[in-house]
Amino acid sequence: MAITQGSAGLRATRKIQVGLESPSARGTPVVATARLIGTLTPKLNQKYHRPSEYETGQFNDYIKSWVISQESAATFEGDLTYEQCMYHLGMSLRGAITPTGGGGSPYVWTYTPNQSASQALDCRTIEYGDNVQAQRMAFCFAKSIEISGQVEEAVKVKTEIVGQPLSNQSFTGSISAPTALSPVIVGTAKAYLDTSWATLGTNQLPYTVFGFDWKLVSDKGSPVTPVKYMDGNVYFTDWAEQKRHVELTIDAAYNSTIAGAFSTNLAALNQTQALMFVQLKFTGASITGGSNIFILNGAYVLDDYSELKEREGQDEVQLKFVSQLDPAASTNEWSVIVNNNVSAMT
Repeated sequence: MAITQGSAGLRATRKIQVGLESPSARGTPVVATARLIGTLTPKLNQKYHRPSEYETGQFNDYIKSWVISQESAATFEGDLTYEQCMYHLGMSLRGAITPTGGGGSPYVWTYTPNQSASQALDCRTIEYGDNVQAQRMAFCFAKSIEISGQVEEAVKVKTEIVGQPLSNQSFTGSISAPTALSPVIVGTAKAYLDTSWATLGTNQLPYTVFGFDWKLVSDKGSPVTPVKYMDGNVYFTDWAEQKRHVELTIDAAYNSTIAGAFSTNLAALNQTQALMFVQLKFTGASITGGSNIFILNGAYVLDDYSELKEREGQDEVQLKFVSQLDPAASTNEWSVIVNNNVSAMT
């Protein structure tokens, strides 16, 4: 069999392109308007009806297969950047966010949970492929998001995306790869532990935090799940939002700073379930009117802590926090704030 030279798909040509679907027409594919930098692993998941109990007079199990359910799944992984992090936050935390600021000041994107209504997540059409074939999936949103990093690393973001069935499609043309992305660097962060939401960012924990893991989760499995109906399709056409919370894990030196900040031992703090307020603030390069900033705020209780480990000759402890609503204000559970020079998302 003859093979045409250059016909193989090339890793270097893979790309991810996205477009924002209308909230009133989720699932209707749109052309891409931006290219994301990272890696994506899309896959079509199907369920089948293959009856084997029929009395056919033969020993073979199956005589026919029917597709009864379809759903695309994809994992996005990459550096968290000040310029593109809003794509991931809008698909997983809260959609339709409009920044404040501008006019000589940084644009400020604020993501807080709506405790009494839908999060109105941004749904996107995603194009993915290489020089041989592109594929498209519509109605894409993120079932989960995880943001993490350790010192001497860039912060990483991981989202678990679901969408309607993959289909072959040509890439939207004339979309250039972004050339001015700034990754969020773990070492630029400062960690704060305070006694109220109003004072977040006051009491710094110096010489203490090595790394962190922040993720949105639900006791129901996923914060948002696709829903299928009898509406003429074998794929989902709606979603259901669940109760959710944030889990924050901090890797910290077990030192006098930790002891002083908590004002008690970890065992007592774990038993009393006292509310604490934690901020991780990352500061990047200078931009018009300020700096790139990425902030993770939260009201937490200490859920668990590890036995002491060793890290670079120091005792290290891993602290696991879960978010809990601040009784002082119904909106204060967690928030993500981004300062950058991006005025709008497409």
